Amino acid sequence: MATPGQDPTPWELLRAMQQMRDDLRADLAAFTARMTEMVTKIQYDADRRTDEVRLKALEDDLADVRRDRDQERQQTAANRRLAITALVAPIVVGMLSALILARLGL
Repeated sequence: MATPGQDPTPWELLRAMQQMRDDLRADLAAFTARMTEMVTKIQYDADRRTDEVRLKALEDDLADVRRDRDQERQQTAANRRLAITALVAPIVVGMLSALILARLGL
């Protein structure tokens, strides 16, 4: 090995260059491995569009469920009013009939 102030020998330069080359190859291999994990912009955009389509479909399904639920509530309320009317109307008619007959004295 060369002492301070002394030029390195050609063999030392060759070893240093080989070490640098090996380090560079290892760094490039690591970089290549990382790049293969990366997603291209085209793939990213396609995934985004797919996600947007799926999200839109879910939102539409949710809107349909809400609309159906509201219709069911309205139908239930209408059925309840009809059932109450069906029970109360005969009683009211019977009471009115009895009241009218009582006033007529029959």
